[in-house]
Amino acid sequence: MKHQMRRKYRIESLSAATFPGALKVIREAFFQDEAVCIGTEIHKDPEAIEELLELCASAALDGVSLVAVARQKERYMTPTPFTSMELRYPSPVASDSTEKTFLDLFEERNTRPSCLSLVHFIKDVEGRCNFFEKYHADCCLDITWLAVLREHRGRNLATLLCKLSVDLAKKLRDGPVSTFTVKDCGPKFAYLKTRDVTDKVPTVCTSIWSSEFTRRIGKKMGFKVEVSVPMSQFVFNGKSYADRLGDESAFSELVALELA
Repeated sequence: MKHQMRRKYRIESLSAATFPGALKVIREAFFQDEAVCIGTEIHKDPEAIEELLELCASAALDGVSLVAVARQKERYMTPTPFTSMELRYPSPVASDSTEKTFLDLFEERNTRPSCLSLVHFIKDVEGRCNFFEKYHADCCLDITWLAVLREHRGRNLATLLCKLSVDLAKKLRDGPVSTFTVKDCGPKFAYLKTRDVTDKVPTVCTSIWSSEFTRRIGKKMGFKVEVSVPMSQFVFNGKSYADRLGDESAFSELVALELA
């Protein structure tokens, strides 16, 4: 099975060549099928989708995102699964400070209600556990935007990407594994700030699991559940995320895996 997968797919660091295809995966898979995107009706709002792609581009600048590329007739085709990862650091913003975080500035620049609801969800859930204090970390690697095109699902590609993401986090002890620049993002994201290469090494890997599928991946890999959050707590346009998902018991998990 592993040999067949290697023949059909190649896992590689995100590059300028694969970035457009990776965004296609996010548009067609993540924003259409992910639970929070359904709860906020992102999948019904093309303008909100375009706004949120900035977060994908920003995460890519850390040079730690991975793609699985389908091979066909010995040519690399469009990325099929994609996970964008970013390095996180303790916020320098004090509680009484007027300095704004990246997500604060993102909210000010963008206007689509569904987009802002999704960002509120991220800030709310992530704010329920301070990984830096709990794990005495000054850097963590966050797995975000994990998506697989529908026609390539059921082949354990998402699980493989998550495992390789953890391996990549450990390799960062030896220095950067790849580089990804603002220029690599293309002209649409030319306004983003250049990201300096950091010498900090993540000691914990984090994520938000929003489906039974990703929760199974996390359990298999040994991620620890720090917070479980009912989707019924979040409301968009007078209807809870759980209602839109058709499951009042739906929930998300904020998880962490300490890197040995």
